[in-house]
Amino acid sequence: MNPNSSFDSITQNKALLREKLRQIRGQVTPAMAEAASQNVWNILCGLDDFKNALGIGGFASLPSEINTFSILEGSLKTGKKLFLPKMVKNKTHFDFYPIHDLKNLVVGAFGILEPTGNHPADWKELELVLVPGLAFDNQGNRLGFGKGYYDQMLPHLKKTTLVIGVAYTFQIVDQVAHTSEDFPMKALLTEKEFRFCSK
Repeated sequence: MNPNSSFDSITQNKALLREKLRQIRGQVTPAMAEAASQNVWNILCGLDDFKNALGIGGFASLPSEINTFSILEGSLKTGKKLFLPKMVKNKTHFDFYPIHDLKNLVVGAFGILEPTGNHPADWKELELVLVPGLAFDNQGNRLGFGKGYYDQMLPHLKKTTLVIGVAYTFQIVDQVAHTSEDFPMKALLTEKEFRFCSK
């Protein structure tokens, strides 16, 4: 098989799945989003992996994503070191920066709230990292937003860092088309459960 045709097929499959998931995710009501937000925090804070992690890498959710602000607020209240992504000026990649108060977040690239600091985190400080996505499968494959920022960043983490995909249950699909450049999740967290990915 022509490698290029295989790559094109994967790209096409990703595009179709992105469109489908965007449509479904757009039907989430504010009440559903609020309930899901509290549920994912209740599940996460009960995990030993979370309790034992000192440095948490989170993300400030967009309206169509599970609201992560319960997680962010809860992490700060429980004394965790919280880090959020901040896009570099030329938008080629992002780094994690510490955040001590969610009131200090500012709107950054792509309309996403970001920290304001100037000193990025040492990758070694991140022991548990939460990752957004449009879809995930049970093997940990992730469908991102097409920019590749997380796939560039995640390989910098320690091998022991627990990388968790965060999504609504309906975003967990049978199979996500992927290439060797796509970084897999170690676990998935939805409003209903936490589970490690099968390999």
